[in-house]
Amino acid sequence: MKIKYLFYLTFSFLIFPFVEAQVNPVYKVMIERGWIPFPNDDKIELTPEQMDKRFITSMGYNDSVVSALQKIGVDFSKFHSQSWWWNEKNLTAISDCIVIGTVMRNEYPMEKDAFFSTVAYVQVEEYLRNDYKIPISQIPVMIVSGPISSELRRIQEGEDTLKIGENVLLFLSANEIIYESNVNNQHKLYDQLINDPVIRFGVRGKYNVEDEKVIERNSVKNLVDIRKEINTVMKAIHNN
Repeated sequence: MKIKYLFYLTFSFLIFPFVEAQVNPVYKVMIERGWIPFPNDDKIELTPEQMDKRFITSMGYNDSVVSALQKIGVDFSKFHSQSWWWNEKNLTAISDCIVIGTVMRNEYPMEKDAFFSTVAYVQVEEYLRNDYKIPISQIPVMIVSGPISSELRRIQEGEDTLKIGENVLLFLSANEIIYESNVNNQHKLYDQLINDPVIRFGVRGKYNVEDEKVIERNSVKNLVDIRKEINTVMKAIHNN
């Protein structure tokens, strides 16, 4: 389970069907929270601490929320440590959507220059976190790995992929895709995202769900315990 940063590839218009320009609802929320995106010509270099502060702002967390999260074990000062990403409380804090659902279909743009090679559609059965109040529906999850031609396949090392028919618990973030495209000067991708009315998600963490158990690579946990961890974080956020 690793952070999925979005780097260095050109985004293809095939991922985004042509629509009349609109303000993306996630982008709108991020701005309302006080996040200020870098303009296209911004050359300012920030420290890791300043970058972390920008991310925390984009999530809508003020100092009171950050303090409350730290009290339950979510410590943003350790954000860049490898062990940080193996903790369900931490994953909950950096996700804006957590779902239990089934992978229904995958779409492939089949373009070598597309940033995402796969769009997986997950039928939501239950939301455990739902910042944007999305109804029960199929939601698009963007994945870098996948076929880019009939002969070639892109593989993103360490990435969680989704197969049709899988029943999964997913920690997702639509905030991440917009935030990272801006931070990494992916101007074309960023402009497409903020003018697209569809909310698209990146994967923060993936578990397979079987008989009230969740399976994450080499570990098996009880779903009820994961629910408790998620609820503890959500309570800390909403009480502040």
